[in-house]
Amino acid sequence: MSRYAPREWLPHERPTLPGSPSTPLHSPSRPVAFAVVGFIVAITGGLGNALVTANLSQLQGELGVTAAEAAWLPAAYVMTNVSANLVLVKFRQQFGLRLFTEVFLALYALVAFAHLFVHGLGSAIAVRAAHGIAGAALSTLGLYYTMQAFPAA
Repeated sequence: MSRYAPREWLPHERPTLPGSPSTPLHSPSRPVAFAVVGFIVAITGGLGNALVTANLSQLQGELGVTAAEAAWLPAAYVMTNVSANLVLVKFRQQFGLRLFTEVFLALYALVAFAHLFVHGLGSAIAVRAAHGIAGAALSTLGLYYTMQAFPAA
């Protein structure tokens, strides 16, 4: 049996839309764990952008660019983050939530690793743009995990 095979849901557990989370019944301790994980995932998705924005003047000196050029770093993140959310809805509907999670968590890890190899403005903008896509996915996952902490009604 394939790990991506569709699951047989009970009527009250089914997702309301394709690609959205299901609402299974949880044990009393599990919603707290979902809330904690959801918070951590959502914070992780935006933490990279917050660190870059807060340290923009230091990055400006490290990369040897002007303030206007350094402003492209948070702009690249935001541009791809906003547009990626629209594409990711379709990805979740077409391929399911599990594959979405696996692909974009791996992408986030690769992009975080890629930050170690940035030595110029062009590569920094490219990595920030990729980080915007991965950050959009983590924001969605954080929201979905948090939704599991509350009853379906």
